[in-house]
Amino acid sequence: MIGAVFISMLVKSSLIAGAGLTCSHLLTRRPADRVDILRATTCLLLALPVITALFPALNLAVLPAVAPTTHLPLPMWQGEVTPLPGVEVSGSLPWPSPLHLAAAVWLMGVVLIAGRLALGVLTLDRWTRQGRAVQCPTWLSHLERLTRGTQPTLVSTDRAASPLSWGAAPGVILIDPASLAQRQAAPAILAHELAHLRRHDWVFLVLSRLTLALFWFNPLVWRLHADLAARSEEAADAAALQTIDRHLYAKALVRLAAHPSPRATTAQASTAMAADAKSLKKRIACIMSDTSARRRPMTVALTVAALAVVATPLAALEISRQAWVEATPPVPPAAPVPHAPPTPPAPPAHLTLAALAPLAPVPPAPPAAPPAPMTWAALPAPPAPPAPPATPVPPAPPAPPPPGTQGYSYRYVYNAEIDAASEARDQARREADQARREADAARTRADAARVVAEARRHEDARIRTEAARQQSLATAARITATQAAAMGERARIEAERNLGQARVEMRNGAVHMRSGAAEMRREAVRLQSPAYRAQKIADNRARGNTVTDAQLIELSRTLPARATEMERNADTLEQRGRTPA
Repeated sequence: MIGAVFISMLVKSSLIAGAGLTCSHLLTRRPADRVDILRATTCLLLALPVITALFPALNLAVLPAVAPTTHLPLPMWQGEVTPLPGVEVSGSLPWPSPLHLAAAVWLMGVVLIAGRLALGVLTLDRWTRQGRAVQCPTWLSHLERLTRGTQPTLVSTDRAASPLSWGAAPGVILIDPASLAQRQAAPAILAHELAHLRRHDWVFLVLSRLTLALFWFNPLVWRLHADLAARSEEAADAAALQTIDRHLYAKALVRLAAHPSPRATTAQASTAMAADAKSLKKRIACIMSDTSARRRPMTVALTVAALAVVATPLAALEISRQAWVEATPPVPPAAPVPHAPPTPPAPPAHLTLAALAPLAPVPPAPPAAPPAPMTWAALPAPPAPPAPPATPVPPAPPAPPPPGTQGYSYRYVYNAEIDAASEARDQARREADQARREADAARTRADAARVVAEARRHEDARIRTEAARQQSLATAARITATQAAAMGERARIEAERNLGQARVEMRNGAVHMRSGAAEMRREAVRLQSPAYRAQKIADNRARGNTVTDAQLIELSRTLPARATEMERNADTLEQRGRTPA
């Protein structure tokens, strides 16, 4: 029973999760639409046990039948139970069955995944309570500009390694100190996390984690959870680009990806802005490409409705075993009741010569009285078997039967032949019944083998169909990867071009700084002349400034040190401009 339930839940969850993943990849290209389809699939999987319990069950007998085990009644022991001599009595309990072990393993997986989720939520709550409210005017001004309605709680904590958001709207946004110091990245970070809170991504992340706890034994449910998290990040990126410049947003993602990944505990309860470095290249390629897919709300609604229509009767199906059909032996016919033996005819009267002598007819003599009827007691008893002689002696000829007992001897032999024929007929009937039962058992085994072969044929067809579908998905994934690689290459070329311009500007700035340093050294030399200092004092007095001779002398002493510092900065800037990225 438990094995049938596990197989049923595995098949149902695989069909629903596989259908949701396929529809999200094939029917739409917009990240928000894909997220909606994956969310609906997650909710259907979470409601699968409830639908199974509420709707009437539809039995689907696909598992092979099992012969029932007959238990004969055992006699009740009424004596004293004592251990046998020389036998050691063990008090250990019997080992549980494999089905109970499987149920225990499933329950352990549920507790482990749900416990990690609860631990992650408690950790986020502790970080929020122990963190400090952000007081930076730049962050607060951008938060007020981007927020519609109630503002979320903005908290700074050194326990987080990357910005993240959690909780139902208005929610909480946690900022790490390194990201808080980068004020130019504040609009991009806040736009991304506010998009998560408006779209209620954290709530559906928790629901997806609960679904994973129920169906942790199904790899397709793990794939569904990972795909939902990745598509949620892409949908948040698309929503953030409506208010933030895409170049600024991409630079913020690159800076965040250089930080260490978030702790594993929070990964069970939230998703950081740049937690997955593998998908960062694809996200940046999508951000830098100025093409957005058209929304298809009708396609999403029809897809969700189709998934619900398919999942509802699918949840009511219950996989069960086929009924065991046992051949019933035919009831043997009742033995025929032997008829009473017929009355033997009276022996004829013996004719005499005296009766034949007269030629003239004489009146018939009166019939003699019939002899008394013979009984079974009147029959002679069979003789006792003779003792075996020492030497073979030929058997004596049988004595002739007594007069008047020939009919009874015939009747005795006739009844013995009838009994032998009846016994032979019964034996033949028993052999025929045994052969019929063996034929029925062979027919039942053949039917079971045919059902198993049919099931294997359907399974092979399903595997071939699934392999073809996976191959088509792999082809589509390769095409998508090629397109993403091309977009990433274009983004890399653009970045290299921008970096090249920046290096040229750095080298030009280094040249200007060296020129300024040289001018400062010349000015220090000129200020050592009293006439030049008097001219500078007169020029400043004409402009309304007061400058003394002592100040100009002190300035002439400090200008060479400043020029030296400026030349060192110029060398550093020129080295950065010449070093490749």
